[in-house]
Amino acid sequence: MKSDIKCLECGKMTRDFELGELICDLRKPSETIILKDAVTCPKCKKDISNEKFAIKENDILMKLVAANISTSIGDVPKHLRRAYCLETKAYNQHKSLFKSKPKLVDKF
Repeated sequence: MKSDIKCLECGKMTRDFELGELICDLRKPSETIILKDAVTCPKCKKDISNEKFAIKENDILMKLVAANISTSIGDVPKHLRRAYCLETKAYNQHKSLFKSKPKLVDKF
C-alpha cells in the first residue's frame, strides 16, 4: 500500500511511500495498524520504525476501507494491495511477524 509519510527524525515528508504489507484489527483499526517490514526514511536513511514516522489517520483508514471493498469485489488496485483488516484472533496470531507501527496524526 502506498501513502504519504512524514519522518519524525528529520521532519521531511515523502509522497507515495510504499508501506508494504499492512494489517489491522477489524474492531479497532486506528489503534492496531502495523507494517510487516521495518521502515527506513528515504531522505535521512534512518530506521524510523515504531512510531518515528507519521501517517494521516483519515487517509490510511479510507485506504483500508477501499482495499476491503475491492477485495470483496475481487479487483484490488495496485496502490491498495497488501492491506488487510483481520478479525482479532487472526490479528493476534500474525502481529508478532510485523515490525513497524506508524504514528497516526490528523495532519502534517
